[in-house]
Amino acid sequence: MPSIFSRFADIISSNINAMLDKAENPNKMLKLIIAEMEDTLVEIKASCAQAMADQAKGARRLTEAAEKRDMWLKRAETAAAKGRDDLAKEALLEKRSAEENLAVLQEQANDLEAVVNRYRTEIDQLENKLHQAREKEQLLTHRENRAQKSIKASGQIKQYDLTEARIKLERLDSRMDRLEAEAELEFSGRGRSDAVKADEREKAFQELDDSLDVELRELKDRLTVK
Repeated sequence: MPSIFSRFADIISSNINAMLDKAENPNKMLKLIIAEMEDTLVEIKASCAQAMADQAKGARRLTEAAEKRDMWLKRAETAAAKGRDDLAKEALLEKRSAEENLAVLQEQANDLEAVVNRYRTEIDQLENKLHQAREKEQLLTHRENRAQKSIKASGQIKQYDLTEARIKLERLDSRMDRLEAEAELEFSGRGRSDAVKADEREKAFQELDDSLDVELRELKDRLTVK
């Protein structure tokens, strides 16, 4: 019993927030604290149940002792009424013994009542502290989940940024390829156009040369006629 009370005192007097601030893994530390509270609570409740059972047994013994005292008192009165002082004295001695036993049992009953009350008080206090610890655990778990979601979301944002950059780069490459193709087509078109013009000019010169030959033959023909 002192061991349980000592553990209870350590738990109740402990500053959970201070312990969590120093812990490398607050959530894990809090789980250990809650487990210790739950174990202690089970032990205190078991001890309280045993004390209450002893209290019920003591109450029955107390009732029996009181009935025994009353019985010897009644016998002493009956013996005295019939002039049997010797029996009356013996009955009074038994009554006195019953009263002494009754006093001891009453003292034990009072001690057990104090113990049970103490257990009940500490059970209430420990349950309240355990409730606070569980609320703290839920808060830490919520924060941890929110932090993990934030990290995951950050990673998704970074991945999205990289994807966007890659898409933009691909679009730029595609645009550059298209511009180069258009430039090449335009250049090819100009090349073909220049070639056509050169052919036409060459043909014109050839036609010009032919006309000179014709003119020269006509000139010779006129000279011959003369």
